Amino acid sequence: MATAALTGTDKQTQARAIRATLDEAAAGINAFHAQVLSAVIAMKESGLHRSVFGFSALRALLLSQFDFTFNTAGSIAAIAKLSAKFTVLAQAATTGQARIDQVAYAVRQLDKTPAMRLFARTPFRAPVPSPFDASVECATPEALIAQYCQHAPFKDLQRHLNELAAQLADESELLDSLGEQSLQWIEVTETGNGMWSLSGELSDDTGRLLDKYLKTACPPPRQEDQDEDGTLPAAPNRHAEALHQLLAGYGSSPEAATRHGHTATLNLTVDIETLQGKDTGRTPLLEGQPISPARARLLACEGVVIPSVFNYATGEAIELGRAARLPNAALRRKLELEQPEGCAWSGCALPIAWTEAHHITHWADGGITNAQNLILLCRFHHGRIHTTGWSVEKTGPGQAIITHHDGHENNDRGSESGGGCGCSDWRTDADLDAEHRADDFDYFPTGLYRSEWSENMKFDLDARAEAAEQERSLAAMKAAKAKCRERFAPRSSEANPPEPEQPKKPAPVGASDLGDPPFLRCPSRWRPGRGGKAHHQPQYGPASQLEPPAGSGPSPCPATTVDTNQTATQPTQG
Repeated sequence: MATAALTGTDKQTQARAIRATLDEAAAGINAFHAQVLSAVIAMKESGLHRSVFGFSALRALLLSQFDFTFNTAGSIAAIAKLSAKFTVLAQAATTGQARIDQVAYAVRQLDKTPAMRLFARTPFRAPVPSPFDASVECATPEALIAQYCQHAPFKDLQRHLNELAAQLADESELLDSLGEQSLQWIEVTETGNGMWSLSGELSDDTGRLLDKYLKTACPPPRQEDQDEDGTLPAAPNRHAEALHQLLAGYGSSPEAATRHGHTATLNLTVDIETLQGKDTGRTPLLEGQPISPARARLLACEGVVIPSVFNYATGEAIELGRAARLPNAALRRKLELEQPEGCAWSGCALPIAWTEAHHITHWADGGITNAQNLILLCRFHHGRIHTTGWSVEKTGPGQAIITHHDGHENNDRGSESGGGCGCSDWRTDADLDAEHRADDFDYFPTGLYRSEWSENMKFDLDARAEAAEQERSLAAMKAAKAKCRERFAPRSSEANPPEPEQPKKPAPVGASDLGDPPFLRCPSRWRPGRGGKAHHQPQYGPASQLEPPAGSGPSPCPATTVDTNQTATQPTQG
């Protein structure tokens, strides 16, 4: 197509040229698809796919023997397989009146149930005019569906077929629902590496509810959410976090399901001295299982955990209820208004609803639950803050400086340097994130540092990182190929006229014409024979072309007497 039209300054002209190019390409592709479909139907009707090609499945034949894409091969195979049942739709596809993807979807839907198959071929009492062209009359529902395949977008075709299925379903749809509820299952299994495996199948209603919740909690990423490489954030990791927020929010609600008077919350048992970080030798318990004191301090901040804190010396329980450790609704609202962008960590894009209130001075250490001592962080960065070396200094409403120190806490937050302790290694969260993005270990959407890879999780993290590195390598290879194609693509003859033929250089003095190929000859070699006689290896090529050896050293090819009347010297018989 005209290159000048595509590079013109007039946008309307450029748009028309592009549209014409795309229309022409689409028509050509659809025509080729119709031609291929006709050939495959003929092959199926004559049984050649089995007798000659040795395939019973048409899609497998198209994928293994020919260079069709998976979707194209699937659509062609579906239409060809059902062409005898739905002749009107097959004819619409083979004549190029309808795209093969539309027709393939239609025949698959019609072939799902016996009721749909029978209804599609049952004639109307009176022909029905096409909703797209009143002059076209449809004798059967299949003919009407063919009109949708030709003229309607996919959404309208899908809606029309769904309406037909719903009208025919009646009580069978209720029975389907009962069957779905009987087949649904969920299994939650502890994997032994600190993770849990979630697997199962959900009924249609339950699956739609979960899907809608995840899409509501995790809306599709926008273009401004992409990173420096143009990659959008991964949805599966965000979906897992959304599921956690769903369970945590519902489990802590007073309206949630209860068992023995308790909602679905986790119970933490720890004495106050251990929770304060003192070396007591005692171990906190989460649901009866031992955990580290550091994790206990983190969990004691979350609303999904109910801490049972007691005095170890007296055994007396210390009443630190939700009012003492968690912000009430009014305080939470104030914190959210101060931090409308969400997590306080620099560059974190998780929404405000997914944040947790972090006590800058832990409530177990006497910290007050008020706006001056609270900052909102997402669950991941809240957990990072509780590891060694991090400190938070609140500088204003919704604003804080998060710094990391060389293996110790910042105990001098009021120093004039702004860095606190004055150690050689204090950096802000933004500094460490920038350093992490510059290395080769930025594999995870959470921004997990390489130094944070625990020994227990190293095997799983390495496997995930290796898979991510392979994806990066493949993407880089594709980009490099595209760049090479663009760089070395053949240009038009006007842009690159052929170079003038260079005159042949005269042969150097002493050079000889070796004639037609083969023109490489094996040089004669000298070796001592029996009795000290010199033996000569065969020499090929005209003898007149042999040149005397040159150089001051001993010659590798000693001079021999050559008969110029012979075409080649004969080897000496030893």
